[in-house]
Amino acid sequence: MSDLAFKLYEYNVWANQQIFNRLKELPKEVYHQEIQSVFPSISHVLSHVYLSDLGWIEVFSGKTLSDALALAEQLKEQTEAKEIEEMEDLFLRLSERYILFLQQKEQLNKPLQIQNPSSGIMKTTVSELLPHVVNHGTYHRGNITAMLRQAGYASAPTDYGLYLFMKKTEKA
Repeated sequence: MSDLAFKLYEYNVWANQQIFNRLKELPKEVYHQEIQSVFPSISHVLSHVYLSDLGWIEVFSGKTLSDALALAEQLKEQTEAKEIEEMEDLFLRLSERYILFLQQKEQLNKPLQIQNPSSGIMKTTVSELLPHVVNHGTYHRGNITAMLRQAGYASAPTDYGLYLFMKKTEKA
């Protein structure tokens, strides 16, 4: 599982970068523009994804879910207010933290007991939860795509198949 988990996480980093690259091509105001959607702006979506990813690495590293949720709430307003370049930097630094963590293969199957405030205790492992982190990012990149289209812009392709194709053709 460790190779697949690592590959999935690398895909997640690549897909996020595709979104950042596209957003930086657009007029600056698009990032904070209010859009009638699931989130009030693209900046709110990226803040949510960042804080969720931050929360999970905190849990993987031994913090409680309650502590991770409190950290996210504490940082929410300031991450929503950041400009695109600042968020890109936060995502980059967080991905470096994930990669260092995931390179410690013994961490992947370390047992976790996560106390969810609303649904009890879940016994799991990092390798079992990592696809959730990636899937969550994929879901919200879809929100960003829809929001960009509502605002009159195209998004960036972020499909896993495209990622694999690009990786395979780079090596050829």
